[in-house]
Amino acid sequence: MVDYKGKIVYIFCLVLFAIFGISVGYFKTVKLSGVELNNTTALDYAREYVFNFKPQRTVTASANVASVTVYYVDYYTVCKDEIKTSKVYNGTTIEGVKEQEKEYQEEKGLLYEIDSETEDSITYIREVKGNCPNHFYVIYEQDKLNIYTIKGEGKHELYTSLDSINVDNIRSELKVMIERGAIFNSKEELNRFIEDLET
Repeated sequence: MVDYKGKIVYIFCLVLFAIFGISVGYFKTVKLSGVELNNTTALDYAREYVFNFKPQRTVTASANVASVTVYYVDYYTVCKDEIKTSKVYNGTTIEGVKEQEKEYQEEKGLLYEIDSETEDSITYIREVKGNCPNHFYVIYEQDKLNIYTIKGEGKHELYTSLDSINVDNIRSELKVMIERGAIFNSKEELNRFIEDLET
């Protein structure tokens, strides 16, 4: 006689085991896919996320960054000095910054070239014929102290004039300096000299 009772129990255990295995696989798939499901059946899940699945575009770290720093380096051919300035673009890409910089530099008439770039910075450089703006020529003329920036050999541009300097009250060595004309190679040197004149 066939043991139907044993076979039924055996088949019932197999069905339970299969359901358990499918459930575990299903929840692992849901967890790995990062999809939050509330009261979603397996059939609904398959329709929504398997049959109509569109792969998301991944963005690499080099494409999108939090901010891009742009450095500008001005190399002055006469004094051989470099002046470096910078600005930051937020929420953009290197390529986006290049496009914005191209428009900005064309509008301002700047002639920078890209010297180097990393994932989060671009360095632009240009040559400027002349001295950097940190070279000054100071001379007392027409009853005032004139301060010029030195643009190149024999080329000066008026930076500012001080008519509050009283030459009668300054030390003789300083008086000789400003009457002959003195050169200062930084704003710090210039400011110290003006402080000496005023004390």
